[in-house]
Amino acid sequence: MKTSPAKLKTMLKPWKTYSGNSLDFTAPCYEKIAEISRTIYSYCRAKTPSQQDAEDLSQDILLELTKSVKNIRNENAFYAFMWGVAGNVYKQWYRKKLKNNTCELSEDIPSEDQLSEDDSERLYLLRRELTLLSEKYCKATILYYIEGRSCSEISDLLAISESMVKYLLFKSRKILKEGMNMERNLGELSYNPKALIPMYSGQGPNQFWQFMQSKIKQNIVCACYNDSLTVQQISLETGIPLPYLDDEIKEMTEKKILVYDGKRYSANVVIINRECTEEICRKVSGKYDAIAKLIIEFVDSCMEEYVKLDFYGADFSENTLRWQLSTIMWRTIRGYAFKNVGKPEKTGWGEHADIWLKEDSGDMTALTFNYCTVESKGGDTVWFFDYLSALKGDHHDFYGNPRKIDLLCDIADGTADNLSEYDLETIAEMVREGYVISESGGFRVAIPIYSKAQYSELMAKTEQFMKNGMGELIETIDNVSEHIIGEHTPNRLKESVARISGQDRFYHTVCAPAKKMLDMKYISTSYNPLEMPTTYVVLSK
Repeated sequence: MKTSPAKLKTMLKPWKTYSGNSLDFTAPCYEKIAEISRTIYSYCRAKTPSQQDAEDLSQDILLELTKSVKNIRNENAFYAFMWGVAGNVYKQWYRKKLKNNTCELSEDIPSEDQLSEDDSERLYLLRRELTLLSEKYCKATILYYIEGRSCSEISDLLAISESMVKYLLFKSRKILKEGMNMERNLGELSYNPKALIPMYSGQGPNQFWQFMQSKIKQNIVCACYNDSLTVQQISLETGIPLPYLDDEIKEMTEKKILVYDGKRYSANVVIINRECTEEICRKVSGKYDAIAKLIIEFVDSCMEEYVKLDFYGADFSENTLRWQLSTIMWRTIRGYAFKNVGKPEKTGWGEHADIWLKEDSGDMTALTFNYCTVESKGGDTVWFFDYLSALKGDHHDFYGNPRKIDLLCDIADGTADNLSEYDLETIAEMVREGYVISESGGFRVAIPIYSKAQYSELMAKTEQFMKNGMGELIETIDNVSEHIIGEHTPNRLKESVARISGQDRFYHTVCAPAKKMLDMKYISTSYNPLEMPTTYVVLSK
């Protein structure tokens, strides 16, 4: 259910004016407040012990949002602003509540059905503190007080002595009592969790991407990025109860995403946050136009010679040919940006790979390329620039299926003979994906094909063009990117900055200029459905 602007106006009637100004409840931001009222109530219900408290807190948050929403200069920042306000109002409410109420804990911890309505506050605090107990204390406490097990039974279940069970129960009562009378300052991640994009560059399938899709894992990394934290501190920072953290933290430590020093956990992977990306963009945005114009100059200057190479695909549409030459230039730019970076270390995520996390920065990361090469047994190479807004040509189609790569390259060089039933099924799949076209006489690929000599000639032209001011632009971006990312990275991860900033430069030297070229309508994502503009084959012969 959503609260309409009219209902919001009624709810906030006592405060319909402030500072002598009337509120315009039909304005877009006020409509957003109405839309999220249910979300705010759910947030408050999870944070408070009773429905009445949730309603009171919800109204306090909505009131504060209504009073301060006029300060939002960018509507896209509304939700970040909303959660910031909600968190601050909750903290104020909690402090006030705490001053008026302290809790006592008897020798017996009551179960939920033993508590009256008047004990709801106590039950809420008890639940909260139980989630913050370390594993050994939590298990003993729940087994004894909630499940009614004897010390002898608990001793057998946990494989510890009865005297240790009694000590754990005594200690847990003390910890719970102290915690219930303590103000718990939940971290920002508890009400404003981060959305991160797992980034990977290297050899082998991208297992890191799948592993780090979990929002819990992402926010654990965020929590202990700048500071080393105990598992209890991670729980408070993220708002995630300990039972949900244990397995995640264990697995992340095994994968070396976290490092454990015997007491505290530290993130072992670089995060490029939104502030970092915004700062880089502000300082180098003027270079995007310059790079785009140089690429266009390169494409226009060698288009005639390019077509005369007479490669397979030379008769494709002008738009696809522009994409092809631009893609080859982008490959050269990427190589130039990495010329002094070297090869990544061998990791558990691939033979040699870099891994990092990047905060979703909205429009700034909406336009992205995945860059990849795969080789056939015969040494032929398929090059991918997976342009994510075009959604045609995806290197993931080929991972885990080397026969698929071999068949595509065999079709490209005309040696696809003696096809098995499995081969035909694989080719049929590539037809559906758009890589291959089925004809009466057999099959042909839907992407350009270059001989080794033709491709070498093209690469020589791009390398030469790098001397026409392109290299200087890239070096400027390189320096700015590495410096800013370094400033946002903890000292323990500084050694990774050069490599990770090198990977991130790809956005600033390729993706952002490509967006400029699209905006200028020099290239278009509207292309012949039988062509793949950013994918090609290079034959080794």
